[in-house]
Amino acid sequence: MAYNPPTFKQPPTSGQTASNFSGLRTDGNRVAMTGVLGNFIQTQDATGTPVTSPVTVNTTKTIVVPTNAAQFTVSPVTNPVQVSEDSTQTAYFAVPAGQTVTFDCSNMTNIYLKTGGSTVVSFYFNMV
Repeated sequence: MAYNPPTFKQPPTSGQTASNFSGLRTDGNRVAMTGVLGNFIQTQDATGTPVTSPVTVNTTKTIVVPTNAAQFTVSPVTNPVQVSEDSTQTAYFAVPAGQTVTFDCSNMTNIYLKTGGSTVVSFYFNMV
């Protein structure tokens, strides 16, 4: 069987604009926003009864990552919070109180939060 290379889209002609990758948002210069830039933020997770920001974490909290989320930003208020991809929390990243940290999450299903004492945690997802 012979190899048939795919046909590529022709570049735009005079007066036309380039493809924006099937509907990606465009910036002020009408250039598609690609990479880790999101189109909007979302302050709730993807469960049937959504966990909304800010949320009080007494010991542990499971956050369900929405389908189109690219990044998860978290900021604990009073106590540090541990952020993990593992429900057992054997490995985690500790976010100090009053600090804001962003994590990539596009291929994740759940994010697990844990704290030694009760704390309020603000979060949002960067959506594409």
